[in-house]
Amino acid sequence: MGSIPDWTLEITDMRKLTHTTVLAALLASATLLVAPAAAQEDGSFPAARWDNPDNDNFFKLRARLYADAAFIDWNGADLEETELRTARLGFEGRWFDWAYKAEFDFAGDDVTAKGIELTYRGDGYSLSVGNLKTTNSLAEQTSSRYSTFMERGTATDLFSLDRRIGGIFRTGGDNYSFAAGVFGGRLDDLSDGLDTDDTSAASARLTFTPVNDDNLVLHFGGSIRTLEYGDSGTRVRARPRFHTTDRIVTADFRPGKPLGQADSSTLFGLEAAFVSGPFHGHAEYMTLEVDGPAGDPGFDSAFVNFGWFLTGETRSYRASSGAFRRTSPANPVSEGGMGAFELAVRYDTSDLNDVAAGDLTSWTLGLNWYVESHVRVMANVIDAELSAPGAPDIDVSGVQFRAQWDF
Repeated sequence: MGSIPDWTLEITDMRKLTHTTVLAALLASATLLVAPAAAQEDGSFPAARWDNPDNDNFFKLRARLYADAAFIDWNGADLEETELRTARLGFEGRWFDWAYKAEFDFAGDDVTAKGIELTYRGDGYSLSVGNLKTTNSLAEQTSSRYSTFMERGTATDLFSLDRRIGGIFRTGGDNYSFAAGVFGGRLDDLSDGLDTDDTSAASARLTFTPVNDDNLVLHFGGSIRTLEYGDSGTRVRARPRFHTTDRIVTADFRPGKPLGQADSSTLFGLEAAFVSGPFHGHAEYMTLEVDGPAGDPGFDSAFVNFGWFLTGETRSYRASSGAFRRTSPANPVSEGGMGAFELAVRYDTSDLNDVAAGDLTSWTLGLNWYVESHVRVMANVIDAELSAPGAPDIDVSGVQFRAQWDF
């Protein structure tokens, strides 16, 4: 964990500065292109978009920016951190039965490829290829643009639910969704070329929505993922729901490590959620079994959260994909309203005692202000603790903020 930073600007990495400058210039260019345009029907910023009046074909730019600040107490040491968590620019469109999308993130030291996807849409199904997320977890299938908290539940971090080069079959209806995929390795930073590692995976997810009307939504689901690690092994690790800190817990199964090398793993996940008027809830349980090390250790992680829109909005959900969607304020600031306010709480727990790494628990209290449909301000208060046998407890607490904008 780094030292406490001062709040002066230091240009320590010209590549990072260049990437941010290029992104800002591209966003400014997109804004100038569409400045005279009218607002979108959903109240969004009028992003550059071209539609064919004779059919459904279109092309549009897309982007998202998340600027974060955190004030943290790590076992008595004060940390003040800021980061440009996400700075993506990309495009999407449709050409008859084909849809395409690509996003690139400029926030880090290197440019990384995110949602690169080419999809054929058939009658009641779709086939996608590209740099895709494995088909696991309601939290992971819900875009971070629509998530209740700044960070997803620990399980998605701990068990490395990630993007991989592969293909996915999807289908769904008014009360169900199904997706299954096969994947190769993870794509390296684009500065290193288009290389992937030697891992591979397969996954499937099924969701069922027995009640899905204006008064109540009930969601249930389950997923599985098998993962082959190749020669690299893996690490089971997570942060204490602050992205700006080091990992608080790590079980290292890479070659030559004392715990032994991981050859493969199997992940199982269960999920449930509800939406009732201004109230919503979401719970998930995941378990990971690692093959290769002595005893084939297993790990468990679960979280549950509840939310309440104080201003009366309802969280948006789509049964055919089994995921939450964008919730827009009924009275946005641009129309003279106050936007939407959401209060939420989450309890999160993970068990790594099979390798004596302990129990990691956290509480998160969140307050979100939806200024417009595509502009949001978030605040999270977090209290986390790692309790491991034979070691003093580690306590991490604090508050973090985010300004979020996308189009």
